Amino acid sequence: MARRSARRRRVEVTVRPQLAVTYSLADNHPSEWARRREDQGWDCLSVTDHLVTDYRPPFPHLWVSAGAIAAVTSRATVATAFVNGVFRHPADTAQAARQLQQVSNGRFELGVGAGWYEAEMTAIGLPWPEPGARAGAFAEAVQVLRPLLAGEPCRFDGRYYSIDLPAVGPADVAPPPLIASVGGPRTTREVTPYLDRVEVKPAAAATRGGTLDWDVYATVTDDDVDDLLARVRRVRNDVAVDIFIICNAADDAVTKQRAEQLGEGFAAQFFGPAPAVAESILRLAERGVGRVTLAMLDPTSIDRLAPLLFG
Repeated sequence: MARRSARRRRVEVTVRPQLAVTYSLADNHPSEWARRREDQGWDCLSVTDHLVTDYRPPFPHLWVSAGAIAAVTSRATVATAFVNGVFRHPADTAQAARQLQQVSNGRFELGVGAGWYEAEMTAIGLPWPEPGARAGAFAEAVQVLRPLLAGEPCRFDGRYYSIDLPAVGPADVAPPPLIASVGGPRTTREVTPYLDRVEVKPAAAATRGGTLDWDVYATVTDDDVDDLLARVRRVRNDVAVDIFIICNAADDAVTKQRAEQLGEGFAAQFFGPAPAVAESILRLAERGVGRVTLAMLDPTSIDRLAPLLFG
């Protein structure tokens, strides 16, 4: 099946969204990676939060890596994409976020998610909540985070969290912005009101089973993504809306095979030669997207995309 982006004529894109790239390969030193990415022009450097997944080797540690990135950069925003809600407590997350806001001189943004990969939970002997429980705990976690990020006490008694905690340190730190990844109707409705930025996740439907199902991902259309964006704006028309994209900018057999699997779906345009992928990324601004966060299956894609996105 021919790919939609291969048939599209090259056009000038006059409005560029903010562009974030995720650090997720433990073989790369976070400080060296961060210096290179800031020099390339990336607006935001984020860190993923996994132990392992089925498509990548072991991951770097979230907080250690974010601290190292903050320490060696001066311009780029530092963010988490996203704190894994199934194995990190929101009180610990709030304390780490405030410390990173201090270390980064006010450049940190806290991104949180519900968690989606079952196998890493099984590997460490923790129970895997069913989708409704993950969504419910996620909705409560953002309510716990909101006062704690502001340096205020939190008293909360919910189904999943019971909190009676004085303000977490350090003191005298401006609250870092709170971002969350939402995809389903419930998280969009219950999480969005507490956020400074919302990041829609087109792959959400493909991860509800506890892994990334590429065949399900292939069924997500452009209209589905527009519906996700519209759903967020119906809840909060004043909130900044971002998007999380899985991509690969390469012309190798593996990338071509993935693009063919994704067919005519929304995600297919982000797998292929770097010029076509870069154009598709920049075009997301036409949907009113303020920031695009890129998770690249092949980390060398970053170097192929950077000259096209920032040149």
